[in-house]
Amino acid sequence: MQTSHGSDRIRLVWYTDPHSVWCWGFEPALRRIETLYADRVDIDVRMGGLFEDFTPMREYWTRMSGGRWRESVSAFMGAVASQHRMPMNAEAIAAGADDFISTWPACIAAKAAEPQGKEAAARYLRGLREAFLIEGRSIHRREVQLEVAAERGLDTAAFSRALEDGSAEAAFRTDLAECRRESVQGFPTFVIHGTHSSVRIEGYQPWEAFEHVLGAVPSPPATPSSVISFVNRFARTATREVAAVFALPDDEAEIQLDELAATGAVVRRETGGGLFWESPAAARSYPSASGALRPGVSRQVPQD
Repeated sequence: MQTSHGSDRIRLVWYTDPHSVWCWGFEPALRRIETLYADRVDIDVRMGGLFEDFTPMREYWTRMSGGRWRESVSAFMGAVASQHRMPMNAEAIAAGADDFISTWPACIAAKAAEPQGKEAAARYLRGLREAFLIEGRSIHRREVQLEVAAERGLDTAAFSRALEDGSAEAAFRTDLAECRRESVQGFPTFVIHGTHSSVRIEGYQPWEAFEHVLGAVPSPPATPSSVISFVNRFARTATREVAAVFALPDDEAEIQLDELAATGAVVRRETGGGLFWESPAAARSYPSASGALRPGVSRQVPQD
């Protein structure tokens, strides 16, 4: 495939939402595309607004569970995680959902990061996903959005201005209009544009589905230096992401990462029903004051 961006550039448009558990499952494929296809694929992100009003869904879960809607949420999250194999802290997510009404505030926050550049926006969106799905933080709240912006190295004053002056919301509504034009009704949805054709992929897919469209490329050898370099590049990564980039079984990726952790080259963190691996610098820099997990420290989840 080719695009008008250049003789061999492909444009992948990702329609997503920071709260989407299935979009979280796409992160391993995203890491593989960013690592192996950087010379040919441009990634554009659009916020889709999964739930303008979550109340009807909450009421449905409450009716179906006899009032124990948190247990329904936890069961759903656990079922999703078992399919895409990315860690998710189902109990923490359910515990922090009492005042959750809409995914739109988090979508607007993601747009507020975009004026600081694509790299900063991607870093911030990833931060929102981790804050919600791993740490159970309420990313619909403005104070949490600002905390994540600071944690991910954004200019927090510029970020706040974009939220306050309406520009972030306007950008989000532009994305919503594009979703309507493209008939995007579920997340994730991907449209991959070449010069002469476009391919649409709907719903969660493993990385192999994208390789079929983008063209096969050899996976890098999983040497200690290459794995360390990958972890350092992204600062914090799940076992499944390492496995996807290096085309390894999850168990083999975990063994190699454990060996590196034993030498201090990476830091092992158990959380969200799975494992994350961090560069030593990132492990030291994740703040504990905001609730972000630190090695050896767990957050207490309120009980019903």
